[in-house]
Amino acid sequence: MTQDISAGVKLLNSFLRVMVLALVVILIAIPLCILLDRLGLFDSLGWFQ
Repeated sequence: MTQDISAGVKLLNSFLRVMVLALVVILIAIPLCILLDRLGLFDSLGWFQ
């Protein structure tokens, strides 16, 4: 019942896992940055003037 997974499939799985992780980080970072901007944190740090 055990099936061997080829190296190409393993590479594709790891690549897709990294891409999903990057997408999740981006989707979390966008509202977080908007919230921090609304709270005025970027202005107090001197960023984006």
